[in-house]
Amino acid sequence: MTEIHSAYYPGKINLPPVLMLHGTGGDESDLLPIAQFLFPENPKLGIRGRISENGSNRYFIRHSDGTFDLDNLSQETDWLLKAIQTEANTHGLDVNQLIVVGFSNGANVAAYAWLHKQAPFKTAVLLHPMMITPPTKPVDLTGVQAFATYGTLDTIVSESNFDSLTQHLQTANAQVEIFKNQQSHRLTQTELLAAQTWVKKL
Repeated sequence: MTEIHSAYYPGKINLPPVLMLHGTGGDESDLLPIAQFLFPENPKLGIRGRISENGSNRYFIRHSDGTFDLDNLSQETDWLLKAIQTEANTHGLDVNQLIVVGFSNGANVAAYAWLHKQAPFKTAVLLHPMMITPPTKPVDLTGVQAFATYGTLDTIVSESNFDSLTQHLQTANAQVEIFKNQQSHRLTQTELLAAQTWVKKL
């Protein structure tokens, strides 16, 4: 297995660990301020995507025309899930307890892992995710909880695409709370405060 670039920040061992999955151009520590805001006392683990797009880190290949390499997406998601297990074992974390905080590319791979790979984690804050490709067979996500945000001024993700993703998650029995706000494809304090409110109800 290729080298895993990760960062671990210890926290209270009785609290569920947080898995940070960055957006395009981020790294394993990129979402630490967000994770710290939402889960100040939880242990935190970040894993860097191993694809480089013009020097920017990603979790899977995006072609120059904006389409995605679905074979690579499947392979890299398998790699990421193994990397998560490896790092969880190293730090004594339970992958089934992980709470994902993913932004954009990181949120996309987390949602794909649920719909296509039966990923073990049950909870996620998905910040500006999109549907890459719908599942090819029925999936059961009973027990899964997600908070998903969308900006109505987003030029990267269409509202119909975001709605398709959340509908697929809900059809698979996931509980999804949706937050839409007049913003672009970037994080705002408004959505993070809404995410914080959702987190407190977990």
